[in-house]
Amino acid sequence: MDGKALCCEHFLAYCYDNLDNYQRQIREQTYRDATVEAMRRFLLHCTREAIDLAHGPDPLENLQRARLLDILMRASDMTRHLRRSPRKEMAIPLTIRCEKLGHQWEEEAQTRVVSRFGALLHAQHQVETGDLLFVARRDEDRQTRARVAWAQQDDQGGTELGIELLNCDNFWGLDWSYADPMLHEPEMILKLADDAGNLLRDRKSRQRQPAPQPPAGSPSN
Repeated sequence: MDGKALCCEHFLAYCYDNLDNYQRQIREQTYRDATVEAMRRFLLHCTREAIDLAHGPDPLENLQRARLLDILMRASDMTRHLRRSPRKEMAIPLTIRCEKLGHQWEEEAQTRVVSRFGALLHAQHQVETGDLLFVARRDEDRQTRARVAWAQQDDQGGTELGIELLNCDNFWGLDWSYADPMLHEPEMILKLADDAGNLLRDRKSRQRQPAPQPPAGSPSN
């Protein structure tokens, strides 16, 4: 990659190093617009290289095939995240409420960063990934539900969290149209990842099929 041909093992190591690095930046919300473009280029090249390996004449070992599938799944997940970029730094006042059995609470909060389908914010209560929250804007009469996409406890007993808005179109009331021309590349990456994953699974399935048996009564060698 980057103009150099890599063997399968070096390719796998290269992909894991970059996936870990980019996913850490996404989790910690430390990436910038230039990094997003670098992520997109990496994901596209990574997926295309995986397809070449899947189509290649050299047979893949079971562990190599499993790692390629894992890389493709992680690349698809990251692409779905990028497809929902860009982000905007905005402080929007909210009321958030958790109705989980045995752990109900409600508090006022405000966004730090918003995206078309979610937001980054801080909660005074402890929140876990996967929790469902009721979210209401205090500056406008809008409310929806959200899923906690990730959560990290802080030293004061609160939580830094990223939420994904559910069944809500343009909850923040912002103009995201300038991002639309960039959506074609993530869609291409997702399709390539699906195609490569299907090919790898098909190869594995064919290898598991037993060899055909000669018809009964035929002479044996």
